[in-house]
Amino acid sequence: MSKFPKMPVRRANDRMAANDAMAFLEKELEKVDAKLLEPLKSTLWPRDMPVKTGGGFLENIAAIDVNYASTGGEEDNLIFDNANDIPVIQADLGKTVWKVFNWAEYWTLSYIQKEKFKKTARNAEDILNKGIHLHFDQFCDRNVYKGFTKVGTTGLINNAAVTRVTADPHTEGGTDTEWSNKSADEILADINRALTAVWAANDMADNALPNHILIPVEQFGALVTRKVGDDGDKSILTYVKENNITSQQGKNLVISPCKYCYHAGTNSTDRMVVYINDADMIEFEMTQPLTRWEMERVSLAYKTPYVGQISEVKFKYPTTVYYMDGI
Repeated sequence: MSKFPKMPVRRANDRMAANDAMAFLEKELEKVDAKLLEPLKSTLWPRDMPVKTGGGFLENIAAIDVNYASTGGEEDNLIFDNANDIPVIQADLGKTVWKVFNWAEYWTLSYIQKEKFKKTARNAEDILNKGIHLHFDQFCDRNVYKGFTKVGTTGLINNAAVTRVTADPHTEGGTDTEWSNKSADEILADINRALTAVWAANDMADNALPNHILIPVEQFGALVTRKVGDDGDKSILTYVKENNITSQQGKNLVISPCKYCYHAGTNSTDRMVVYINDADMIEFEMTQPLTRWEMERVSLAYKTPYVGQISEVKFKYPTTVYYMDGI
């Protein structure tokens, strides 16, 4: 007779059944949101900057510019009787070159991870693809607004060739130029001053009236919130959009908030950017749109690269852009 008491036999399938039951219970008690919570990131370059697409991988982008002048003849090319000195037209041709930048990123996913994701309602490749597209969009955003210091380029808000001035002081005296202490008429005066300066600098050409203004988010919020008039039924933003020089010439003026304008001015003051949002005046090129290359299998993983190429911002006519600091 055995000295040890007989122990009950525990079968493996009993343990598995218990574990499966617990896992099932946990899944029943947990509700998973079907929507993936992605990062709260904004890229606004499509709103503020024209883009030309195509061309493939390049070394740089160039444009030919021309200036005209006359030699000889009388002033203003006047011709009198028996004139024998007729002016000759001259064309002075030049070339402007802009840099292009290559961009690349890849995602890698192991075979085991890929198989695990099959048990969920999500697609791992879709998640990684969205991340790469977001990073490329942010790359374009930095290029459009600020450029890249390491390669010596600038963007829409910080080009050294653009005229920059300080807003006028508050009319009640002192040196305060900030919009938070100005009336609706004073803010409108600052905006019209900038619009007029651009128009005048370009011979008052019909296509040289600015149609787009960027200001910091705080100033934009104040324009929307603060009211004008005794009845207080109209915001400063509406008042400004109705009474600016561009609108009075039958054209539309867009005023938009831009996070990059904050502290972008001289001595870290807030900057207003006034410009013509038109591909004939300013743009950048996406010579090679973001492209997915062939997936490569490395050991037990999949490796998929993405590449693209864009140009720096092409200021075709720097005089059509204007900075006003201290708002």
